[in-house]
Amino acid sequence: MGQIFKGGQETAAVIAAAMRTALRSLRENRGLAAVSIVLAFGTWIIVTDAENPTQERVLPVDIAVQPVNVPADVALVEELQPVRVRVKVAEDVFDSLTDADFEATVDLDGLTVGQYELPVTVRPLTSRGGLRIESVLPERIEVRLAQLTGKLVPVVMDVEGEVPNGYSIGVPEVADEEVFVTGPQEKVDEVTQVTGTIEIAGRTDTIEQAVRLTPKDSRGNLVQGVSLEPAITEVKIAIDEQKFSRSVVVSPQLSGVPAEGYNVTGVSVSPQTVTIRGEEAFVQGTVSIPTQPVSVEAETEDVVRTISLDLPSGAEVVGGVSVVTVTVKISPAQGTLDLGTTISVTGLADGLSIKGVLPSAKITLSGELPTLRDLTPGDVTAFVDLAGKGAGVHRVPVQVRVPEGVVAQLVVPAEIEVTLEIN
Repeated sequence: MGQIFKGGQETAAVIAAAMRTALRSLRENRGLAAVSIVLAFGTWIIVTDAENPTQERVLPVDIAVQPVNVPADVALVEELQPVRVRVKVAEDVFDSLTDADFEATVDLDGLTVGQYELPVTVRPLTSRGGLRIESVLPERIEVRLAQLTGKLVPVVMDVEGEVPNGYSIGVPEVADEEVFVTGPQEKVDEVTQVTGTIEIAGRTDTIEQAVRLTPKDSRGNLVQGVSLEPAITEVKIAIDEQKFSRSVVVSPQLSGVPAEGYNVTGVSVSPQTVTIRGEEAFVQGTVSIPTQPVSVEAETEDVVRTISLDLPSGAEVVGGVSVVTVTVKISPAQGTLDLGTTISVTGLADGLSIKGVLPSAKITLSGELPTLRDLTPGDVTAFVDLAGKGAGVHRVPVQVRVPEGVVAQLVVPAEIEVTLEIN
């Protein structure tokens, strides 16, 4: 910079001398006035540029691109790619430029669902240093538009932390049990729940606060590119003082047996645990709370019952959860059945007959016991296919037709010898 300044001083001195000569010349020859003025202005520009030169290069700053004129029935699938700009500006201003000095937009007016490559318009928001935009990098960006859609999604509140010993918390009361999610179809489809987080660690009084909501997919991952209405909801969690309480497992109790040929293959309960409160001896000595009996007597299908907990006198469940939902999975038992049947024929050509009598077949079937038990003699057939067979002795496999859901595991005999003769 010292050299530039020194060079500027020298240039100024030369210009001053030239100006003095020019003035003398002007007095003698007014016709040279216009030419002298032009030369003087050009020289002033040279001096100014020497003292504060401009430079043209790419500004190493990402500028966010904003969509404008977005149609009401579409939405962006993903955020727009940022751009950079090649600028021409005074050297002492270049390093102070930020993304806030520019506005980058892409015009979506009149567009519909689809994928586009659109030009980006960038304008400066400052005139410092004679800022001028020479080019945009890249000049065009990819824009994907999808149908704008929406749906109602349940709100799930995540409670973090624990209250001090001797206190219990109630079920979170959410002002908005569902919120409306809007955005591109493919993004909205991903959202299965909207969650909020509330911290209760160390709290001893009832909590009432606004909680920001977040859209999540089925795996609990954040889904971006959608909007929530409302995005904030009010949550209330009651915190009560108690003497003795603990969390215990809910133990479903069953009574009776399913119908013949059916088995209980699974039992689940919701919620799986509850917090009980009562006398110290009861609370400390209890690891599970049974339900009232759920009857499965003679049932052939799954049983779902909302049923009360079997609490002793003087005990209670914190939070008012006095009933649970028990689901009992009932499935048909698997088994086998041996069945004997006469072997029939198909495909016997005209003019031929079977010599002798075909034997019977013993078939071992497997499947669900109720289905096997209900089989009739006509439901299972054994046969041999004689299509294309002429007079003579043939060894053919025994084939079996069985109802859907039943499998023929074994056929005895697997093949037979058939003698065909001409009538």
